[in-house]
Parts: sequence; C-alpha cells; structure tokens
Amino acid sequence: MDLKAFLLGLKKTTPFMLGLIPFGLAYGIMATQAKLSLGETLLMSLLVFAGSAQFMAVGMIKEGVGTGFIVLSTLLINLRHLLMGLSLAPFLNKLNTKWLYLLAFGLTDEVYGTTIGHYQQEGRDKGNPYFMLGSEVGLYFFWLISSLAGALLGTLIKDPLSWGLDFAMPATFLSIVIGQIKSWQILVVFLIAGILAIVGYLLIPGKWYIILATVAATILGTILELLTEKRSTAQ
Repeated sequence: MDLKAFLLGLKKTTPFMLGLIPFGLAYGIMATQAKLSLGETLLMSLLVFAGSAQFMAVGMIKEGVGTGFIVLSTLLINLRHLLMGLSLAPFLNKLNTKWLYLLAFGLTDEVYGTTIGHYQQEGRDKGNPYFMLGSEVGLYFFWLISSLAGALLGTLIKDPLSWGLDFAMPATFLSIVIGQIKSWQILVVFLIAGILAIVGYLLIPGKWYIILATVAATILGTILELLTEKRSTAQ
C-alpha cells in the first residue's frame, strides 16, 4: 500500500470533507422526516454514497413515489459518472477489475474534482489509485458520520434547507466545476447544462429540469470526449 499517496489524497480532499457535513446532516434529517428508520437511513448512505441521488430519493419516498420510478430517476441524475469515468480512464487503465470496482463505487463529484486535477498535474503515467482511494475514504467517513448525526437529530429541525443549503450546494459544485474548465469541450458542456437547467426550471414542473440538464450534458460530453480521443489517435 502506498500510504504517502493515500494520505495525500486524504489531505487534498479535507476542505470538501468539512463542506460535506451540513449536506450529510440535512440528508439524515430529511430521511427521518420521510419516515425512514435509522438503519434504512444509514444503509442508503453505506450502499449508495451519492448525495444528490439520496436527496432526490428521500424526497420521492416522502411523496409516496414508486420504487421503480425512484431508481430510474436516481440513475438518470447520476449519468454524469459516465463522463467522469471516461476522463479518469486514461490514468487508471492499467488497474485490475477489483480496483476499478472499488474506485467506481467511491467516485463522487468532490473525489473527481480532487483526483483529476492531481492526475493531470502528475502526468498520465502516474495515476496512483491510492491517491483516489484516500480521497474517497475520507469523504465516505464524513458522509456516514454526518448522515448518522442528522438521523439522530430527527425532527428537531423542521427544515434543514433553511440553513442556506439552497445556496451552499450550488456553490460547492461550482467550486469543483470551474476549476475543471480547461478546454473548449468542457466549457461547451458547462454552458449547455446551465442553459438547459434554467430553461427547464422555467418551463417544466417539478425537478425534471435537473435530470434533463444532467442527461443532455452527459451525452454531449461523452460524444465530445470520444471525438477528441478519436482525433488524437488518428494523429
């Protein structure tokens, strides 16, 4: 085990770990308010480990939406992981399947932002998996602890989003995304996703604008990534 790389990944992700605490607390409280038990709330964090998907799921559970529709919606909103995986693949293509499964499970927006920046700085041949693992373990631990704390708080706080999370969440994601705009392809995807989200919010009822922007941006980003790789291979 490369302890030095593991600890470096842990260290570089520390700001996101601290920023994850209010999100985890809010999730735990909202899950309790949706009538999930303490065990069910923690099990979702243990097995899913995806903040946006978990927030959407507990909201739908509270509204009595069917299981199949919840699974489909959370799958669609997490399609962006395909694009993140594609951009990380050149740095991790020498790993065996067990490593890839492990790293894929722990992949989040915060992990991606930290890891891709580090790998690009170090060079393609230095995609140390222990760096990414350290980033994932730290975030996973903080997510579980904050989810537990939120679930224990239960109904003591009626509206956790009144803490200002409606601003804090977009601000966190913007801090991740803006640092990754290093090519015209990424800029195009960023702008298209933003425009579609705004238009969808104005025209489409409910939260479908999120799924629309996510799916469209993922498809566009995948196409642009594949075209770029094809051109570089041809040269």
